[in-house]
Amino acid sequence: MPRAKFQTLTEQMFYILLCLKEECYGMDILDKVPAMTGNRVNVGSGTLYNLLEQFLEAEMIRETKVEGRRRSYILTPKGKEMLDKEYARIRAQAQDYRAAFGGEDSQ
Repeated sequence: MPRAKFQTLTEQMFYILLCLKEECYGMDILDKVPAMTGNRVNVGSGTLYNLLEQFLEAEMIRETKVEGRRRSYILTPKGKEMLDKEYARIRAQAQDYRAAFGGEDSQ
């Protein structure tokens, strides 16, 4: 059975939405994601623009400006709710890890 769309977010999805806490252009996101993750997460331009379209359709973001081919976006309340839900899921996973291995950073 296929996974419901946006039931959980990939790292790339999560960080794209996180960037859109503040209004920014797609090109800005391509720079911000690696900067905020210490280059651990990168987003290709094809992936970015595909996801932006999907987020627009799902009303998780909205377009704020169109200047020729440049478009800027911002997170909607629905997108913030999805980010909050994903953050809670990630925290629950970290708690499960700590319960299994003990301590904060056991390896």
